Amino acid sequence: MAPNCIAKNFYNKYALGILMAWVLVFVLVYLQVNNVSWLILPKGLQFRNVLNSVFESNMTEIGIFSESKAKQACVHPTLDLKDSYMMKFYKKVSKTVCKFEKNWVYVKNGTLYFEPEAVKLHKNISCNYSSILRDGETKITLAKAVINISNPFNITDDHFMVKCKGNDGKVYENFHQGVAYRQEYVDRKQDPLKDGFEGMSIAILGFDSMSRMSWLRRLPITRKYFVEKLGAIELESHNVLGDGTTAVMFPMLTGKFEWELPECRVKFKGAKPMDNFPWIWHDFKKAGYLTSWSNSYPYGAPFNWRMLGFKDPPTDFYPRPFYLGVFPTIKKYPHFCVGSQSRQDIWLKWFTDIFHKYNNQRKFLLHFLTDMSHGDNNLLTAMDEPIQKLVQHLHDDGYLNNTLLILMGDHGARYGSFRYTINGKLEERLPYFSFLFPPWFLKKYPDAIRNLKTNTKRLTTPFDLHETFKEFFKYTGAGKGDVNDRAISLFKEIPLERTCKHADIASHWCACLDWQKISVNDKNAKNALQTALATINGYTKNYRTDCALLSVQNVSMVAKMEMGKDLLRFKKTDANGGIYNIDFTSTNKNERALFQVTFSTSPGGGQFEVTVSHDYKTGKYSVSEKEISRINKYGDAPHCILDRNRQIRQYCYCKDLIKT
Repeated sequence: MAPNCIAKNFYNKYALGILMAWVLVFVLVYLQVNNVSWLILPKGLQFRNVLNSVFESNMTEIGIFSESKAKQACVHPTLDLKDSYMMKFYKKVSKTVCKFEKNWVYVKNGTLYFEPEAVKLHKNISCNYSSILRDGETKITLAKAVINISNPFNITDDHFMVKCKGNDGKVYENFHQGVAYRQEYVDRKQDPLKDGFEGMSIAILGFDSMSRMSWLRRLPITRKYFVEKLGAIELESHNVLGDGTTAVMFPMLTGKFEWELPECRVKFKGAKPMDNFPWIWHDFKKAGYLTSWSNSYPYGAPFNWRMLGFKDPPTDFYPRPFYLGVFPTIKKYPHFCVGSQSRQDIWLKWFTDIFHKYNNQRKFLLHFLTDMSHGDNNLLTAMDEPIQKLVQHLHDDGYLNNTLLILMGDHGARYGSFRYTINGKLEERLPYFSFLFPPWFLKKYPDAIRNLKTNTKRLTTPFDLHETFKEFFKYTGAGKGDVNDRAISLFKEIPLERTCKHADIASHWCACLDWQKISVNDKNAKNALQTALATINGYTKNYRTDCALLSVQNVSMVAKMEMGKDLLRFKKTDANGGIYNIDFTSTNKNERALFQVTFSTSPGGGQFEVTVSHDYKTGKYSVSEKEISRINKYGDAPHCILDRNRQIRQYCYCKDLIKT
């Protein structure tokens, strides 16, 4: 056949292929837009996937476009969940059991009941009820007692003291809390928020000093249920902005750094309480939400430890007066107990009580636990099952049908010898953060969720959380975020080029690795390249009769990534939030380097980008399969093994394609 005929047939073939592909595209789009339901696709296959597959495969084959992988400016190191040194500090703690006489009263859905066991044991009881009255941020008083209350009794305040006496002469006295009914909460005017998410609630459970790694080690039951069962979305590269809890809370709740807000520190000139700060919960309250800020440790609460706190209660639900009453009494009870209840169970129960009492009201709840994890993360292992059961209860009973539930840590552990290791420093800077959206939100805002999932591996900060919360009032769409904005909604795609400088993260708090291009002739670069090639060839070793042994054809780039110098030199901060005086006398040195090598192989011209880890202590180079990216299309190259092992298709170039 003449050459021009061959060329003509070649182009006719691809022209026909293009035409057929576009016809199929238009048909599928028409069916989707018109909600045609009679077309049944195979299980798990969606219109979007079909469109992508058809469009991508045909266009790529004829060279209209090819896949490329842009560089991500911030790469966080991959931390070892079972790091031998960090695991030395792991210990599982048994659930707190309060071996104390059962409390004489209990509260359920805003109603106080006498405990039947107490009535029987003490031959009937009579009780008095006194509301706890807040006297500023550090003191409480008791209201005049309601004498000889009925059984049951509708509580009039969320926090109160109960004193009882049995007919046998025994006496009971304890602080209790519940959620009282308030007509004003039910009648609160609600903004329709048509431009936002129409009143979807936000409920946050936060735990002090819990890094992402510590959460995975110490709360496996909760995480398995939340992520694997319910489909929660986790941020994997969430970076702190500074030292301690307030360096997270201020940006997340006000959109400001501490030094950008009015002076509020104890014993500082001109300092005032924080009532007039631009708290996001004020905006939610104006929109008709019920609001809550709950911290269970009054002496170390984030806004009271070194700050003046609030003149008036900052939120609708504010249990600080309850804990001010409880803590002076805890010495008479077993550790972590208040009577026959554990402090952690009391804290968790009050969170669910708000849902029970005000299920139909919008809510912005931020409940933060300090004393079970701040000094020792291991204590939180005792709460793994209770937290999981709480989440399951809220989910199964429908309380999350219109609620975004967030589980979070503020930062990693800041105390202990491991804190001075490189891994300890990194974990401190990388807290846990996860989101569970109601199913209807996933369907209504697929682009926003797609961006959020993309952002799980991008650099994020508490500023981004604040920007995301603002979307509840006015949703600005998905799209792509502006890299020059220090706060980007997580519903927008965070640009790959974002750095700590863009996000306003000081260099010593930045966990991103420093990049440095190095020569391909560098000894370590050569070792990393050979490790990458050997790993790829290792995947096809058992199919060598069909898959060619690959060799390096060309190296386009080698980059070395290590921890930044300021992070290595960082030792500790002052007592004022790590803002003003920072100790940079640490002698830490890099223990590991990452080498990112980009190269092509022969035969077949496969292009790969591989991240190789080099352990300086052992001298070992290693590669994880998830760190290997095939960055060009492989087309028909692996056809000889597709029916046997599709998992290695990106690594195999079939020998029958080699031209002799």
